Amino acid sequence: MKKDEIRQTGQLEGAGLRCHASPPHRILVVDDEPSIRHLNTRVLIDSGYHADAAEDGAVAWDALQVNSYDLLVTDNNMPKMSGVELIMKLHAARVALPVILATGSSPKEEFTLYPWLQPAATLLKPYTVVEFLGTVKNVLCGTVFIVMLQLCLPVAIYAQEAKQAPESRLQRPDSADRPTAVVFKVVGKCDYSEDGVAFTNFERGHIFEQGAIVRTGENARTDLFFRRTGTTVRLQAGTEIKLEKMAATIKDGLPIEHTLLDLRTGRIFTVVRSVVAGSTLEIRNAAGRSVVEGSGVGRYIITADGTHVSAVGSVIPIKVIGENGITVIAAGEQFTKKDGKMPSTSASLYVKDLIQLDELQAEMETSAPQEPSPKL
Repeated sequence: MKKDEIRQTGQLEGAGLRCHASPPHRILVVDDEPSIRHLNTRVLIDSGYHADAAEDGAVAWDALQVNSYDLLVTDNNMPKMSGVELIMKLHAARVALPVILATGSSPKEEFTLYPWLQPAATLLKPYTVVEFLGTVKNVLCGTVFIVMLQLCLPVAIYAQEAKQAPESRLQRPDSADRPTAVVFKVVGKCDYSEDGVAFTNFERGHIFEQGAIVRTGENARTDLFFRRTGTTVRLQAGTEIKLEKMAATIKDGLPIEHTLLDLRTGRIFTVVRSVVAGSTLEIRNAAGRSVVEGSGVGRYIITADGTHVSAVGSVIPIKVIGENGITVIAAGEQFTKKDGKMPSTSASLYVKDLIQLDELQAEMETSAPQEPSPKL
């Protein structure tokens, strides 16, 4: 039996599996194999759903621009655009749509690298009609817990902390589509200013817009999540940065983010998990501009006086653009402005700083705690 086949065993009385809704749920089925695409679409229609079909990821993306769907069921290995690439585009475009990946083999490597792309459920071919309908029902009705990262932001923080923060500190309705940074951890006394003169303390859940100045006090630190770029920045004690620029543009149908931070004093830890190659993160300090661009994972330590370290685990190199041209720092290397050399990283980095980077990355990837599934 081929992987691309569906075993038609079981009773189609499973049509009763449909989660009752009015109007019926609308589902988009994507598969380059015509027989599977037609069978899945017909089974869904016979079970009371509204179903459309697309022959590959590119056609599906076009359909998603025109129609509103409650669920996406997609194969992975397809011409023009794979299922994972389609999920990436949904994520980059901030489309919160549950996905069932129906495929011959699960792309574990991609999901390990980009854990927030995990679909709501995975169906490995060959599967039965009953298994197919049961998975659709579970996802739509909530018996499978769906972790919807709000543009990579842990749900528990984005939802819970936003409710707790005073209304005046939250994102205003007229700025809902602008790139912002949200505070998801504060240790000690930290404050901010919008005009560079008056500073006010902030707490978890506070949302910063472009132009804000953020600083940490003695024995204090704070973690900021740039919610549309997949970037987390930890300000160590005695650090001051200005969120100089947070802008969004559209390129090839995808939102591209440009973030510029002015690091004035202290040092920061940065973890980047970008799925959009065109987005950039720039950090300005005494050495010039440190630029991170491309998709993948990056872990960096940058100080205001010009020291840069690209930590182990970094896929994206960081470029330092300064007086002496461009210096590319790969994983495990560091650069100092004083002599322009790249000595090996010190032992203390691996003992202390890497622990904090690991902690920051783990917190960034932490999803909301599971809630009890509703009774059907």
